[in-house]
Amino acid sequence: MIAVNGIILVLSCQKHLHTRLKELRLHKTEYAGWKVIYVIGDLFLDSEYKYADDFLVVKCEDSYIHLLKKLALALKYIYVIFDIKEGVLRANDDLIFNDTLLESFLRSPKTINGNTIDFLGRSSSGTSLFERDVSFANRPSSNSNHLVYYYNDHPEDFENPQHNIKGLDISRYTKQPCIPAFIFGPLYYISNKTARILIDHMENVRYDVFHYDEKTDSYPYTIEDCAVSFIFYYNNIDFIHADNWHHNDDNYAFRENNTNVMAIHTNMYK
Repeated sequence: MIAVNGIILVLSCQKHLHTRLKELRLHKTEYAGWKVIYVIGDLFLDSEYKYADDFLVVKCEDSYIHLLKKLALALKYIYVIFDIKEGVLRANDDLIFNDTLLESFLRSPKTINGNTIDFLGRSSSGTSLFERDVSFANRPSSNSNHLVYYYNDHPEDFENPQHNIKGLDISRYTKQPCIPAFIFGPLYYISNKTARILIDHMENVRYDVFHYDEKTDSYPYTIEDCAVSFIFYYNNIDFIHADNWHHNDDNYAFRENNTNVMAIHTNMYK
């Protein structure tokens, strides 16, 4: 096994190999002992995974709705390949990083008030979420049309054999569990402990993103950042909110001059 301080895991897909992964590729292959790994899916791969030249290809659907499956399998295999000291920084492929702030975070102790940080990012509530009741009683599921809108804008994905969603009725899977907050997906940190929780949880549901959860009367695994937050919330893992973690912006001049956040989420080539 290869010893590293951590992994910067950049999730991507085959359609962005010649766009995002060329134009927004990180400047270095390693930051402060954290190895940069780019992940794509290949449903027809002749092995469970392949790793070469900073690319990890996992045998799974390469679709947006299967992103959680891709993440969980990528985590599973990087812990086979690497001896990871601290954890994983999960990143989108359309982020522009402030290298100085990135390295500063990677070198910093992953603790708060003497306690280990297990899950860190930008929370939807704008606040951290510590000890709480994880009972889902009296917390009804709610409908989210995020995936419906996405696939309305990307109808070609239904015909892509790598996506394996031909004929799928996306509207069947809009019910999401109700939790007080979730971590926004473009960028978040998870410790080795929480990475293992995520891997084990997804193995228990056989990596099925369409798995129905009876307790919450919902489909928790179709939207990756909500799903990860749900899994960790269910396992009583604290959310640590970082206000200047990342921002969304489509203005290039703002990106170039912004030094207050670790990354800008560009939404480039949706």
